[in-house]
Amino acid sequence: MTVVPRILFVHAHPDDETITTGGTIAALVGEGARVTVLSATRGEDGEVIPADLKGLEGDRAGLAHVREAEIAEAMAALGVREHLFLGGSAHIFEDSGMEWGADGHAVAASTMPASALCAAELPTVASYIAAVIDEVRPHAVITYASNGGYGHPDHVRVHEATVAAVDISSWKIGRLLFVDVPAEAARETFDSNQPGFAETGFSPAQTIPTKPPVGEIVIAQDISSALNAKRAALAAHRTQVSVSGSFFALSNSIGMKIIDHEYYSIGAGTPISDERLQSGPAPHVLSDLDIDGCEAQTTGVAATGGVGAAKPLRRRLREPKKPGFFAYAHAVVLAVLIGFLGAMQHLNASVFDVAGATVIVPWGVALALLLAACGLWHLKTMYLSSSPMLIAAFVIVILSYVFGQPSWLPGADIIVTGTLRSAAWLIGPMLIAAILAFLKVRRPEAAR
Repeated sequence: MTVVPRILFVHAHPDDETITTGGTIAALVGEGARVTVLSATRGEDGEVIPADLKGLEGDRAGLAHVREAEIAEAMAALGVREHLFLGGSAHIFEDSGMEWGADGHAVAASTMPASALCAAELPTVASYIAAVIDEVRPHAVITYASNGGYGHPDHVRVHEATVAAVDISSWKIGRLLFVDVPAEAARETFDSNQPGFAETGFSPAQTIPTKPPVGEIVIAQDISSALNAKRAALAAHRTQVSVSGSFFALSNSIGMKIIDHEYYSIGAGTPISDERLQSGPAPHVLSDLDIDGCEAQTTGVAATGGVGAAKPLRRRLREPKKPGFFAYAHAVVLAVLIGFLGAMQHLNASVFDVAGATVIVPWGVALALLLAACGLWHLKTMYLSSSPMLIAAFVIVILSYVFGQPSWLPGADIIVTGTLRSAAWLIGPMLIAAILAFLKVRRPEAAR
């Protein structure tokens, strides 16, 4: 059986599909694949570059209408015949907006409309994406990595919703891919010393806003044959993108090179074979993917588990193991160290005379509790479990209690239970652990 590959690209705003995956889209279309692009919003909150269109900023409905036309032109440039907006006519998700954080990455906007993508419940967004997956029946789905590229909250929400949609959809895809940019590619993109940059009039980047990759980059899609199509599609997004030669810029006027590869990590499904990876990343998003095997779902063979049945999607993201002996031994050793140092330190204070009044600064107990908090948080994040952390807090408190019993050990009276500082040290670690137990931590993508 020979099947035409079907690939679904899921993006947050018009222009994202071209900036991050435009070359891959055009290359796949050129090979005869059926490509579907799904946009979650119409980019209602985008800034506007051309002076003659500046009036569209703040006009959410007007800008949405223009950007609908722009992405239609971009799809034509890339050769895509099937473009969809998430929710169709039943539900419209709007651009959530963003702000620039102190670290140079995007953060959530202080306000957003009630219909914003990030204001919607994750299961709702995921259900609409799952409906598209079941309709298109893609062999591969491509979207953002968990960092959203540069942190845009809509990108992150699309990543989360797409991952959830893949799990709940009836159609089981063969591979889930994340756009992930290696550090060297990011440096090349923003390198203002490249030939032709000076003539663009764009500004050089002071920092690289692209976040570090969160997964193992196993695919480097060569898009050199599709650069003209990508450039034309970028130019179609006139309100958002300026193009000059081999470079483009967004509203911040920071110049970026249109490089000849687009990079991906695999989030779930068929991996790239070790043999192929020995010579570096695979050259194609469909490398080692059994299209015919995935398509077998439509024959009914998959349901019976017969020969040729499509294998269920195998998540590459491993679930964290439950803490073992080493984790608890680590917790006890760390707790003994913290308990001893904290007990020795917690009574230290400095006394100052301020306008005739005596002021006592109990910096010793503050330092001791900070040490306990850091140690407990270390255990929580290292093992992705509250159990080792709670064991450590219990050991710290017991050890401190022992130090407060002069009749048990010679000189064991460094805990003075009648002082507020000692009382804070005796109950503080357990209180800190109780608070941290309610905080959820997630395994970083790079470690999965």
